[in-house]
Amino acid sequence: MVSISGLHMVLAAGTIFWLVRALLALSQTLALHWQVKKIAAVAAMVGAIGYCVFSGAEVATVRSLIMTLVILGAILVDRPALSMRNLALAAMIVLLREPDALLGPSFQMSFGAVAALIAFAERWENRTRPHPPSLLPWPLGPLWIASVGVIVTTLLATAATAPFGAYHFQTFNPFGLLGNALALPFVSLCVMPAAVFGVLAYPFGLDAPAWWLMGFASDVVLKLAHWVATIDHSTLVIAAFGPAALACFAATLLWLTLWTTRLRLLALLPLVVGVAVAAKPERPDVLIERDGSGIAVRGKDGLLVVAGKPSRFVLQQWLTADGDGRNPDDASLRQAAACDDAGCVIATRDGRSIAYARDRLAIIEDCRRADLVVTPIPWTAPCATKLVDRTALARDGATALIRRGGAWRSHTSEQGSGERPWSRRVEAPASAPARPAAAQPVDDPANPERLQ
Repeated sequence: MVSISGLHMVLAAGTIFWLVRALLALSQTLALHWQVKKIAAVAAMVGAIGYCVFSGAEVATVRSLIMTLVILGAILVDRPALSMRNLALAAMIVLLREPDALLGPSFQMSFGAVAALIAFAERWENRTRPHPPSLLPWPLGPLWIASVGVIVTTLLATAATAPFGAYHFQTFNPFGLLGNALALPFVSLCVMPAAVFGVLAYPFGLDAPAWWLMGFASDVVLKLAHWVATIDHSTLVIAAFGPAALACFAATLLWLTLWTTRLRLLALLPLVVGVAVAAKPERPDVLIERDGSGIAVRGKDGLLVVAGKPSRFVLQQWLTADGDGRNPDDASLRQAAACDDAGCVIATRDGRSIAYARDRLAIIEDCRRADLVVTPIPWTAPCATKLVDRTALARDGATALIRRGGAWRSHTSEQGSGERPWSRRVEAPASAPARPAAAQPVDDPANPERLQ
């Protein structure tokens, strides 16, 4: 289900706003001489702050609080509450408090969805043609309008958040529209109102029907979610693409939502560029876990082949980022690796051999035969080929290698960290000699036919 993170915050603040305004409006004197709407907005702001504090003040809750306070503050200064300016002000306040949130999926998806919804609402209110009257009788007319509203808002939120979700999580749910259309009516009309009524009725002992209705509707939502999840291809795994494509998608969203003239049609240009770049992501040829406990190599068929024992979580991340829908326990992940007790050898698409060595004798042999050697053992002796050992991994962290132009190009998790004053610096051991590019033959007491 697609949901904006401030749903509960808005329910809490909205409930207080409505109650205070309704109670004050019961008095004719207060309703005619006092600005009850602004008083209700102040009460809602206090209630929202209290809700944030008592709920734990997590990062997402604080972000929702800021957006809610900006919207309520607009009421105090007689400005439209839902506008792109208020959204921009909320974004600036969030970034001043938490600058690194700009790079996180929570900020990108929440503000992207809200920007798309506000932009559509502004265009809809300024349309030239009046809304045609419904030809359906009551209550079919209101239900039809509500259903169309759910579908439209779901489409907008899905389209606005899909690029960010694909970038951070490498997944896309094509049946999200179906799931939202079926489940959101139960959430909006049953679960949330029942929760609010239950809280209000609890002091009087009248809350039991509310919890029953909330439980019944929640069970329906869960069953619908499980049913949609069982549909074939309900979750598509997308290969990870780079930040350049994400920047194009973000530019598309900003250009489409900020412009109010026909110039917004130019958003197709960055969209096409982003799709073209994302369609051909740069995939690493070798992935090495940070402690050297396992590797994944792109085999002859273009799929990853696993050697060693990488953690299940890391292996799942590798497969997801590669657009591979296989489970970490899938036996096909290791079929193309020739392994024995001393290590494994994997052949790549271009005919090269990648060796994963578990003991020192295997390292000596692999250095003479393989094109790349990976080992979880610290190694200071010469090696005739490129070698990634425990010492290098301790310095560089998890490593991805790409073969380009006859040389290995590496991307490491600790790349460039030493250039920042707050980052830790890992110095290479002073006693470790420099590894020469070539080495003299070494007598190998092990079986020389191991790799054949």
